Amino acid sequence: MEDVEIVDDEDREGEKVTASSDSKFFCTLFMSGGRNIPHYIFRYDSAPLNKHEYFSLRKNWNQLLDGKRTYLRPCRDRPVLKNVFRHPDAPKKTLGCQKPLLELVHESPNEYIIAEKIKILSQHYVLFRRTRRDGSCFYRALLFSYLENLGQMQDSLAEVTRLMECVEMSREKFSRLKWDKAYFLNPQEYLSSVVSEFYHLINSVANGLSSDQLYEKSLEEIMSLRILSFLRLLTEIEMRTQEVYKSFIPEEMNVLQFCLEEVRPLDAEALVIQMRALTRALGIPLRLEVVDKNLLGRAVQVKCLDFFHLSESGKGPLQLTESYHSSSTVRKPLERGGSDGLLSSDGTPLLTLLRRRGHCDILYPQVNKHC
Repeated sequence: MEDVEIVDDEDREGEKVTASSDSKFFCTLFMSGGRNIPHYIFRYDSAPLNKHEYFSLRKNWNQLLDGKRTYLRPCRDRPVLKNVFRHPDAPKKTLGCQKPLLELVHESPNEYIIAEKIKILSQHYVLFRRTRRDGSCFYRALLFSYLENLGQMQDSLAEVTRLMECVEMSREKFSRLKWDKAYFLNPQEYLSSVVSEFYHLINSVANGLSSDQLYEKSLEEIMSLRILSFLRLLTEIEMRTQEVYKSFIPEEMNVLQFCLEEVRPLDAEALVIQMRALTRALGIPLRLEVVDKNLLGRAVQVKCLDFFHLSESGKGPLQLTESYHSSSTVRKPLERGGSDGLLSSDGTPLLTLLRRRGHCDILYPQVNKHC
């Protein structure tokens, strides 16, 4: 690799380059090939460099360009046309616009139970919003649904104060935990930075950010990834500092191992235990409507999980209740409660997510005209 050169993918089209038979055609200049790198960043027939390779080869590179567009030029004994590059597909939007819930019935024409459960839910909800299938759907859906509800509260500033008090409690717990330097170069500096971004986002909604502006802001990839990583961090802090979660983790793992594999990676889907941890850390009540192929006896019913505040008693160790909807369930109109803007007047969580095939989308009981 002594004559390694850098090639930019905007060089002259059709230029010939060469490669030895035992080398990869092209290597992107990423220091890690872990699960946290989005799939759409990689190029055709490329492999990421690890940290050791990065620093050992660094002296021979004339320049370092953006990792998404920079490759090692192979050695000169094998001709390869430049047009082997394949442009990566653009990632799907992080959030879609609101759509009629009954659209999902047409997506499951051969799945009778799924279609019937969607029809049952359509008696209670009118619209839904898709989230991108990238492993962070729950965190993204919870955040956006919360921000939408925050914008509709009469006393939104009081809610911001309450939420940030919860965040400050997590910051206190964070300082008592040990963190691997491979995860954080400067833990306190990172946390202060991302908390500031989170507070700015929350405060902008409370001060009148419109629904359309919120939607557009939520499509920003960099901002979204930073905030989603922060939500995963809050989840981990909660799980590592509260004894209640240990009994819900597989026997062969401890809490830290579980967090390393099932919380930190950006493509790790959230299970009920992660959902409970985050909603509990932020003090946000949540309703989760579960659409699957399971039957209750021989009846088609939709399972509903409600995650409540710590102050709620009689809900079990995780403050979690389970109920079911059937086609005969009477629809109750939801009205925003007075003392708690996140609960309806009858104590039902206003934030509602739809979980189907392991994926979370957002549900709406009323028609909103914005995107």
